[in-house]
Amino acid sequence: MNKPRLTIPKSAVDAAGSFLYKLFRYLLLLGVSYVAIFPVIKFISASLTIPEDFFTGASNIVPDTPTFENYINSQDYFKYFKHAKVTLLITVISTICSVFVCSLVGYGLGRYKFKGSNLVYAAVLFTIIMPLQTAQIPLTYYYRWFDIFSIGKLVGLITGETLTVNLLPNLGRFVVPALLGVGLKAGIFIFLFRQFFEGMPKDLEEAAKLDGCGAFKIYWKVMLPNIIPVMVTTILLAVIYYWNDSLVSGMSNLNMGTPLMVEISRLFSLRIGAEELTLMRRTVEYYSILFSAVLPLIAVFVFCQRFFVESMDRSGSKG
Repeated sequence: MNKPRLTIPKSAVDAAGSFLYKLFRYLLLLGVSYVAIFPVIKFISASLTIPEDFFTGASNIVPDTPTFENYINSQDYFKYFKHAKVTLLITVISTICSVFVCSLVGYGLGRYKFKGSNLVYAAVLFTIIMPLQTAQIPLTYYYRWFDIFSIGKLVGLITGETLTVNLLPNLGRFVVPALLGVGLKAGIFIFLFRQFFEGMPKDLEEAAKLDGCGAFKIYWKVMLPNIIPVMVTTILLAVIYYWNDSLVSGMSNLNMGTPLMVEISRLFSLRIGAEELTLMRRTVEYYSILFSAVLPLIAVFVFCQRFFVESMDRSGSKG
């Protein structure tokens, strides 16, 4: 007599497969999140740890005796708020200029097709992949003797002396490139705006033209209110790039003071040749300085992450 075969319902197999897939996905997400978040956790933990525990290996993720003395002691030789004020001024002004101009360029490339538009867009993409470090020396020379569109040379033909402007000691080295659409990482911003504008329906633009709106009025009244997600995303990215910048900021001294990241770089270079006890004490204080430097960026990202995700989703879609 044949024994009855044991059969597993297809629904149970599908449920088990779905469970295993979700488990794998969550474990992968947890691992990637840990790798990304661990440096921040380390900053916080080390900045709250006393030097003795840190160097004897007794420090844990949660310090046994947490203290804020590292933050207080670091203010004796590192004026955080003084340097952060300079960085904040650079970041706010440059971000506003760069985002506005890049949105105009992205609007033109995304909504209007003209001869050479693809070539212009290719040049924009090239600026994304080209490291800024490779152009540091030419940029320093360009900012020292700034002459837009060679107008100064034309004036020199009349006056006998080329007219140039020195942008290095002031905000000009940040603001002028931002206004010309070539600020820090401007290529990424133009790319995001172009992709977003291309995905917007043409009916909005055609209806605005019937109402008598020109190109700029369509951009300002119709398009701009509909690109809030990508606008917030580019603002977030611009804030991160300008806040963390030490290349352009470190070309020469600014009249208003030293930016935050430039001063941190100088501070770490002073560790060479320091006495052992001083180095032990200041190592944990350096962690407090580093975490204080990235804390504003973490707060901005937490506030803007919803718009960031939405913009990344829209940037790859059309129509």
